[in-house]
Amino acid sequence: MSINAEQVRALRESRGWSQEHLAEVAGLSLRTIQRVEADGRGSRETKLSLAAAFDVPLGRLSVVGVGDAGQDSAVGKSSFSLMTIGTFFVLLGLIAGVFVPLLVAGSAVLVSGLSVYAIDYLNGMRRAAGMPPLLPDAASISGLSLFISGVMVVLLGLSINGELWWMPGGVLAGIGLAALLWPPLRRRIIGGEPTPPSAE
Repeated sequence: MSINAEQVRALRESRGWSQEHLAEVAGLSLRTIQRVEADGRGSRETKLSLAAAFDVPLGRLSVVGVGDAGQDSAVGKSSFSLMTIGTFFVLLGLIAGVFVPLLVAGSAVLVSGLSVYAIDYLNGMRRAAGMPPLLPDAASISGLSLFISGVMVVLLGLSINGELWWMPGGVLAGIGLAALLWPPLRRRIIGGEPTPPSAE
């Protein structure tokens, strides 16, 4: 199992501990501590012992994969883009003399962007605590944000015009729900993620 060697070293040094003292506190051998700090190799039990010794969440000692970092970056950019577009629509609606459809669309997109940001933040907090994310991939997060946008369009139409805007809101919510439910549905139908062919 991979352990974040730099994090272990930083936590040890911030406490003024020697490798020998860490080994004693964690109930591990000095050789194990040296191996973890050298190349980040260790068993799950080693990782649990180190987390307990430092009194930190297990996820703090995890190595963040390239895929995770890339997904976080993509979700962050998506959230920023949605909020920028939403703000533009709202401003355009105000400039056009309180043009209701643009105001509703802009508000819905803003809420969508904020929901993406909130989910991304919660996912980061859960990963840091060694827990699985609320939604596993960017497609699911985008689906939920579209669903929220659609519901917002319907409700804003009701509050502003006294009418339920089923057509635009329903289409948005439907697309979002499909994107949200597709990954687990695909896993159920196919029976898991496709595995790459093993190298001979």
